Amino acid sequence: MLKRSIAAIRQWLSPDPGARNPGASREDALRASRRGFFRKAALGAASVSGAAGMAKVVVDSVPHPDQKELYTKDAHAGEQELAEREYVLMSDREKREMVQSFVDNYQDQS
Repeated sequence: MLKRSIAAIRQWLSPDPGARNPGASREDALRASRRGFFRKAALGAASVSGAAGMAKVVVDSVPHPDQKELYTKDAHAGEQELAEREYVLMSDREKREMVQSFVDNYQDQS
């Protein structure tokens, strides 16, 4: 049964028009080859659109993360980082040295 079905499908999709009708004229063969081309093109278009539809279903089924929750976690981590830092006041000498290094670098670039 399966072999007969495969043979019928193979004959139906066969590019050789003489395989389907041995007594067909040249014009009938040309029509059959055109029909076969359009049949294969339609089958290809249907398979491409089906694959695209399946890909869309797969992509849409992926769960999306809760953006608000992610933002809250990130903000909390940032606040915790700032709270753990230890701030040390700069001395006047360190400030003058830093300003002087900026001035020196600016003059070197101009």
